[in-house]
Amino acid sequence: MSTAPLNDDEYDQLDELLAAISADSMDVARLEGLLTALVVGPVEVAQEAWLPLVWGSGAGNAETTALVLRHHGYMRVWMDKDPASFEPIYECGGNWTVEAWCAGFQAGVQLAGDAWAPLRAQQPALLLPFQSPVQAGKVAPSVVQINAFFHAPMAKAAKVGRNDPCPCGSGQKYKKCCG
Repeated sequence: MSTAPLNDDEYDQLDELLAAISADSMDVARLEGLLTALVVGPVEVAQEAWLPLVWGSGAGNAETTALVLRHHGYMRVWMDKDPASFEPIYECGGNWTVEAWCAGFQAGVQLAGDAWAPLRAQQPALLLPFQSPVQAGKVAPSVVQINAFFHAPMAKAAKVGRNDPCPCGSGQKYKKCCG
């Protein structure tokens, strides 16, 4: 699966394809909100669980599904590599609204249900910008903080020195044992 970002023409194409599926299918803003919640959230949600939300009462075709999954893959890579640069699509122009984006985000949170309970208990204010009335200026910073809450970088284990005791427990120096 490709994780290349969609270009402007592909975003417009995706928006048109989604609108053609059904009257209640998601637009690009709502889709990205959903995908963002799935990516920064605490658990992996199966495609079979979230794709029907995208289609509404219709069914997606291969072209639309490919674009949706590519954008999902790109969102995952983006939030893994450079979450601080996150910018929701409604800030990039188009006819997409922050309200639609936040509705998609809330749908993604609901899909994972109780898995979001630690955030709700420890830092409930991080979810407030997505609720009505929407706080557009706080959405991106909250996404970055939610990502850090659930996906904190792992600390690297200290490297064992050649003359340190071997971590296997033998009592010998590392260089004489496992090194």
